[in-house]
Amino acid sequence: MSDLSNLVDVAIPVPVSGPFTYSVPEEFAAAIEIGRRILVPFRHKIVSGFVVGSPESDTALTNIKQIIDIPDELPYLTQNLWRFICWIAEYYLLPNGLVLRTALPPGSNRRSRPWAILTPDGRKRIWDSESELPVLPGKILRTGYMPLSELGQALDQKQLDEITKTGWIRVEERIARPKISLKRRRLPELLDPAGAISPEPRKSFEPTPAQHEAINKINQASSEGGFHSFLLFGVTGSGKTEVYLRAIENSLQRGERALVLVPEIALTPQLARRFLTRLGAGIGLFHSGLTRAQRLDEWRRMRSGKINVVIGARSAIFAPLENLGLIIVDEEHDPSYKQEDGCPYNARDMALARGKLEGTRVVLGSATPSFETYVNAESGKITRLDLPYRPHGGGLPSVELVDLKVSKSKKYGSAFLTPVLTEAITKTLAANEQVVLFLNRRGFDTVTQCRSCGHVFKCPNCDITLTHHKRDRALRCHLCGFSQVAPPLCPLCSSEKLLFGGVGTEKVMDEVSALFPEARVERLDRDSTKHAHELESILDRFRKKETDILIGTQMIVKGHDFPGITLVGVLCGDLSLHFPDFRAAERTFQMLTQVAGRTGRETGCGRVILQTFDPNHQAVQCAASHAFEDFFQSDSELRRELLYPPFGHLILIRIEGNSEKRVENKAIEIGRAARMLKNQHRDVVILGPAPAPRKKIVGRFRWQVLFKSGTRAAVRNFVKELMAAEKMKAHGLRIVIDVDPIELM
Repeated sequence: MSDLSNLVDVAIPVPVSGPFTYSVPEEFAAAIEIGRRILVPFRHKIVSGFVVGSPESDTALTNIKQIIDIPDELPYLTQNLWRFICWIAEYYLLPNGLVLRTALPPGSNRRSRPWAILTPDGRKRIWDSESELPVLPGKILRTGYMPLSELGQALDQKQLDEITKTGWIRVEERIARPKISLKRRRLPELLDPAGAISPEPRKSFEPTPAQHEAINKINQASSEGGFHSFLLFGVTGSGKTEVYLRAIENSLQRGERALVLVPEIALTPQLARRFLTRLGAGIGLFHSGLTRAQRLDEWRRMRSGKINVVIGARSAIFAPLENLGLIIVDEEHDPSYKQEDGCPYNARDMALARGKLEGTRVVLGSATPSFETYVNAESGKITRLDLPYRPHGGGLPSVELVDLKVSKSKKYGSAFLTPVLTEAITKTLAANEQVVLFLNRRGFDTVTQCRSCGHVFKCPNCDITLTHHKRDRALRCHLCGFSQVAPPLCPLCSSEKLLFGGVGTEKVMDEVSALFPEARVERLDRDSTKHAHELESILDRFRKKETDILIGTQMIVKGHDFPGITLVGVLCGDLSLHFPDFRAAERTFQMLTQVAGRTGRETGCGRVILQTFDPNHQAVQCAASHAFEDFFQSDSELRRELLYPPFGHLILIRIEGNSEKRVENKAIEIGRAARMLKNQHRDVVILGPAPAPRKKIVGRFRWQVLFKSGTRAAVRNFVKELMAAEKMKAHGLRIVIDVDPIELM
């Protein structure tokens, strides 16, 4: 950045708008460039900042502070990535410092803290036997310094003030540089024979005509250059990954890099294995399952150009890749792409935004695309590429509906094991084939209640019942993690008559193991995969056919490809159907279609038994017949009438706090202010204020106000005016502005 003067604009990763202007000392002038991390004074602290440009004018600048240090050899950010961060901040109505903090890997945003430093006079006088000053901790005597907070724990405030006043210690703000050992083991190492990930045997086959057409259109767009977006609409098992791989190979041949987003960390090892086989080295993984040091190390490898293909979850959308030629979003419909905390962004939407900013190709893939993406494809904003058949030429699996209202189980009915399903499992095991049983509920029992007084065990921090985990003898909250020992007596009336009801995957596993004692049964859910190696071990055993029956939650739905599965049993397909959310039917349809697609992927001999209390519901009927278009037309009618996406645009304002009354009052105040603006914005609909469906989470009460309109600009301008009226601030409360919300619970 040789054209800069001695002033630079610096972005600070804190929730404020910026950037801020600093002067560059002469000794640092040669090292300054866009994206470089620097240490600067900010609000009585020393913090990490990032050079993002130079001020347009210095006429209004006064009292400019100087850069303190440059701790790194390589820049952290690219110029395109900073432009992308600023675009996100503007779109989501957030300060760009907050988006920057979200984008950066852990460990890159270092702040100073106050240190107590022993002065020469203090060291000399400390051995004075006549001194009446307090005895200092041994740590500061040995090293000469220690964090002020630790010293404050050893001494009371009066003693601390005394030794500071007398000059025994001085207090300084200091920041430690991050130390990343070159010997630290990355990731797991992709090419380490002893590691968790290694290349799988390569299978060679000729793409189908539909795959050929999709590949050619994506590659043609690469040759033309500029931004192009595609919806790869392929039925489950239609070979979307093969299209991804060939498109990436084309980009690499052109000297470009590629970014692949997946909805679940669980999918990254499987994809990495396939990509290693085809593409060789130069692949990086980036997701929250890595340690802080591993993520920082991967970021630096990306920035230095050592990685050509990045596979990651939603946070990988910020990968600092130069010359990005292709972005792929696999299972684009998945709600996991939406970040709910801090900076509420949707990685799928931001993939399109980044592609447009950097002039690259974006491929969104799904067998059950989101309504928003489907409408964009139908209108021509996104090019639709269809994969209507599976490569083996066989059809989709047959789906048999079982009405749980009339189908009574035999012996093990408490876990939804109907006669139809148990008979099908028996036949499948006899043929040495594999079974998947799906239930989107963890634990053993989902409700614990006293039959004497009616007391229901609920989480003290959240507005939900506790789930009974039999193996751990615990009652747990699946929202905040609260846990307590399962009591033998009711805490209110001391009765022993405790009723454990409901069904979770743990109970299903127990009853399946009892019903099929010769079968090898495993469970795949959050409880059985607390560590990454456990997840990979379970999937590896199933892949090698060392497991006969795999019972799991939605983790088994997302993209896993196991050719040995010939039977899928959906134990209860209604669990997400009647949530108070306009997307409930869409999510249920997507989940049922995806889980059904796990079977018959190579042989064409798959069978699905879909058990439900509501077999006539449109989402269930369409999932059973694999009829996406029919379901879209049916569910769109109500959405279009009520201005819900994709036919309307939403912004949700959520108020959270520890005081229920203060949260309610603030929500009412925002609602009142919104209605006062309504006369100037008649095309905006206001819903609320009202308590959130989940009124309390992690000890914080929640109210919300929802704004919707037929045009994006109308609802955005309305909320901007509301923000300008200073109604979005309240001490002790958290007010979240969620643009394009996915979760209304």
